[in-house]
Amino acid sequence: MRVLLVGGGKVGSYLADELSRDGHVVTVIEGSTNRAHELSEDSRILVFEGDGTDVELLRSADVDRADWVLGVSGLDEVNLVSCQLALTLGAERALARLNNPRNRPTFDALGIPVVAVTDLMGQVITSEVEVADLSRVALISGGRLSVSEIEIPAGFPECTLAELELPQPAVLAAVLRGNEASVPAATTRLRPGDRVTAVTSLENEGALRDVLSGNREPKDNV
Repeated sequence: MRVLLVGGGKVGSYLADELSRDGHVVTVIEGSTNRAHELSEDSRILVFEGDGTDVELLRSADVDRADWVLGVSGLDEVNLVSCQLALTLGAERALARLNNPRNRPTFDALGIPVVAVTDLMGQVITSEVEVADLSRVALISGGRLSVSEIEIPAGFPECTLAELELPQPAVLAAVLRGNEASVPAATTRLRPGDRVTAVTSLENEGALRDVLSGNREPKDNV
């Protein structure tokens, strides 16, 4: 299967690695020069530096041969336009990452299917699942990865996500604080009571639980 990813950030690079491991032909369009260079070091992934909404760049990336185009940047407008253009230019299917749930009506009106981390959070909240410990919500990527949810306990150390010793591979996809859901950044500080949705390998679930339960000290950046 041929997959074109628009956006090579944390989510995009993670997907690119997983998809290429599964034997798919993966192409990434990334606007950041530094990020594009990092991604290009993986010989399995073809990387184009530039704007994912540029028609000529999409054509150069063989968008018309893509079985899937995934708009996974951190900007909803880029994900929407890139998916629209991809379908117009001949891609078989497209799927967009939705960062702000308020933008869903626009995607729906234009017929672009979305995946929103807030949807996943809502499923966890409404399900009667005990969250005193890490709870597995779903298995993905052929059962090799788990989507899990955990509540940050009282006494959790004051630190940013960048300072956490997360097991690899692991991605923190969403943080629910009260009624507000967000996609965390490296500078995000977790607080007791936050509910975190994460993706990791099955063998790393225990290590992830330890980190998010405060059982491991954060990195010393001094």
